[in-house]
Amino acid sequence: MSKSLPFPLSLSLPLALSLQLAATGVHAQTVHTDQSVLLDTLVVTASPLARSQAELLSATSVLDERELAQNQQPTLGETLANTTGLSSTYFGPAASRPIIRGLGANRVRILQNGTDTIDASNTSPDHAVSLDPLLVKRVEVVRGPAALLYGSAAVGGVVNVIDHRIETEMPAATVSGALNARYDTNADANTQGAILDLALLRRENHAVILHLDGFRRQADDTRVPGLADPTDPTVRNRIPNSAIDSDGGSVGLSYVGETLKAGINYNGFNTLYGVVEPDIEIDLKQRRVDFAAELTRDFGIFTSARLKLGHADYRHVELDAGAPETVFTNTGHDGRLEFLHRPLAGFEGAIGLQAGRSDFDAIGDEAFLPPSLTKTVALFLFEETRVNNLTWQFGARVEHQAIDTRTTTRFPVVNTADQTTFSGSAGVIYSPNDTYAHTLSVSLTERAPNTQELFADGPHAGTGRYEIGNPNFDTEKSLGIEIGTRKKTGFVTGSANLFANVFDGFIFEEDVPGSFLDEDGNPDAAGLQEARFQQRDALFYGVEIETLWHLHAGDRHTLDLKLGADYTRAEDTNGDALPRIPPLKGVIGLAWTGGPWSAGLDWHLVAPQSANAPGETETDGHTLLSANLAYRLVTGRVTYDVFVRGTNLTDESARMHTSFLKDIAPLPGRNVALGLRASF
Repeated sequence: MSKSLPFPLSLSLPLALSLQLAATGVHAQTVHTDQSVLLDTLVVTASPLARSQAELLSATSVLDERELAQNQQPTLGETLANTTGLSSTYFGPAASRPIIRGLGANRVRILQNGTDTIDASNTSPDHAVSLDPLLVKRVEVVRGPAALLYGSAAVGGVVNVIDHRIETEMPAATVSGALNARYDTNADANTQGAILDLALLRRENHAVILHLDGFRRQADDTRVPGLADPTDPTVRNRIPNSAIDSDGGSVGLSYVGETLKAGINYNGFNTLYGVVEPDIEIDLKQRRVDFAAELTRDFGIFTSARLKLGHADYRHVELDAGAPETVFTNTGHDGRLEFLHRPLAGFEGAIGLQAGRSDFDAIGDEAFLPPSLTKTVALFLFEETRVNNLTWQFGARVEHQAIDTRTTTRFPVVNTADQTTFSGSAGVIYSPNDTYAHTLSVSLTERAPNTQELFADGPHAGTGRYEIGNPNFDTEKSLGIEIGTRKKTGFVTGSANLFANVFDGFIFEEDVPGSFLDEDGNPDAAGLQEARFQQRDALFYGVEIETLWHLHAGDRHTLDLKLGADYTRAEDTNGDALPRIPPLKGVIGLAWTGGPWSAGLDWHLVAPQSANAPGETETDGHTLLSANLAYRLVTGRVTYDVFVRGTNLTDESARMHTSFLKDIAPLPGRNVALGLRASF
C-alpha cells in the first residue's frame, strides 16, 4: 500500500486554509469533558421524541466530535470499544464491529443517520463496516433491546452514526465547515479530512445548503510488543498484512425551512486493507444515496412526519496475492416513515413504518452463503405518558421477513424462509426530584433467523471455519429485564444498570471438537474447523456502572475522577459459557480543564476471561494506560482544537477475547496521536 505524507505536511493544508478564514482578535474557550456521564445530552436514536439521556428507559452513550477525535480508531468497533457496555470483534485494525453486552453480528444494528449501513459486515468479522469515523458528528449507542424501533436485528442494541451530510439546522454563516488532520506513530498513519457547507440561499427563515466532504486514511502494518503469534518466532513487533488505504467523500443538497427540512446526499467509501492472513486483502467499495425529510406542522392528529431513505450498492473483492478469489455484493435499501401525534388521552408518541430489501450474493471459492433476497416490512408504535413523577413508556412492533435463495453449483436447491415476529416493551421512569431518575423496563423480542444461520454451508477463511447452518431453526425469542438508576447533579453523577436477557432458542455458532473439513465438506485433518450454528436456550446478565466524581469545579479549573465498569455473563442451558463473551472491564480516569487547556489520564483494566465455551481458550487480562493533552484556540470565526494522545503507554501485550484472531493479532502497542481540527 502507498506511503502517506509526513505529519508536518499533512497538517499544513488544514492549518493554512483555516488561517485564511480566521479574523483578528484571539480569545480562549473553556473545554468541557466527559459528557458521557452528565446525562443531559439529547438522544434521537432511543425514542421518536426529543429526550435527554436521563429521560430514557434505555441505557445510552453519546460521543461528540471532540471525544471521537481523541478516541478515534480506523474502525467503528475499536473507536467505541472502551465505551461502557461495549467491546469489539477486532479482526485486526481495519475490520471491527461493536459488541453490546456480549451480543454482536446480527443482534446489533449499525445505522448511518438512522438507516442501515447496507454492507456485509454482519456476515463475517473480517468484513469492514462501510463507513469511516473521521468526519462523524456524533455517535449514539443504545444499550439493550432496541428491536421496537429498529427491527429484530437490534435485540442487543443500536449504534447510530450521525454525520453532517444532510443539514437540519439553519446555517449561522454563508460558509462553514471543518478541517481535520491526524498522525499516529504506531502504524505511521496519516489521516486527513474536510467538510464544507455553502449556503447558496440564506434568508431569515430558510436556506439551501450545498454540502461537500472528503477524507483519506493511510496506515502501514500495526506495531505490537513482542510476538504477534507466540507459536511463530519469525513474526515479531508487528501484525503482518494489516495495512489500510481508505478514502471517500460525498456531495449533497439540503433545504432548511421553518416547517420543512429535506435533503439528498450521494456518497462513496473505498478501502483496501489486509486481513492479517498472508497475501489476503479486501478491496471494498460502496456507493450510497440518502434522502431525509421532516415536516413539522399540525395535520390531523399529527404534529410532524419524518422520512428517511437509504439505497446502497456494496461490493468487496477478497484478493489472494492480488488475484480476485471471492466477490461479495449487497444491493439494497432501507427506509422508515414516522408520524408523531399530538397528546391523545394523555399519551404522546409515534407510529411508524419501516421497509428494507437486501440482494446479497457471494461468488467464488469461499462463497459459504447462497445468493439471497431478503425483504422486511414492519409497523411500530411508541407511546409515552406522564403521571406526577412517573413516566410510562410503551411500544410494539410487528415485522415480516421473507428470504429467497437462488441456486449455484454449491447450493443447487432453492430455499425460502417466511416469518412474522412480534416485539413489545413497557417500562417506567420514576423521578422523585431533579437529581435522580430510576428505571424499570421489560421487553419481549422475537428475531427471525438470517440467511447465514439458516443456509450457510461452505469454507469461511475469515473465521478459519467451515460453517454449516440449519434451515429448521425456529424464531429466536428473548425476554429482557433492566433496572437502572441515574444521578444528574451533585458531587457524583452517572448511572448504574442491572440487566438480564433470557433467550428461548438462542442461535450461535459453535465449533465441533475434533472435526475438520475440506472445501467440499469432507473430513480432512488439515482442513478448516467445522462450526455449526446451534439453537439452545441461553441467559445473558450483567451490570454497568459509569460515574463522574467532580473533585473540583471552580471558575478557572475543574478536576473530575471517572470510575466505571461493566460485566456480562452468558451461558446456555447446559451451564456452558457461550463463545467470545467479553470479560469484566473497568476504567479509572482523571480529567482536568483549565481555560483553553484540558488533560486526562485513563487506566483501562480488563480481567482474564476464564468463563469459556467448550474448546475455547482462556484469555489473559491486561491494563492499558492512556493520556491526553488538548488546547482550544478561538480566533474570530475559526476554532482550533489541537491534541496529543498516547495510548498503551506501557506497551503492554493485550488480546481481545471477543476476537477470532486473538492468538495471532494482539491489540496495538504504544501509540502517540497528534491531531488538529479547525472548525469555522
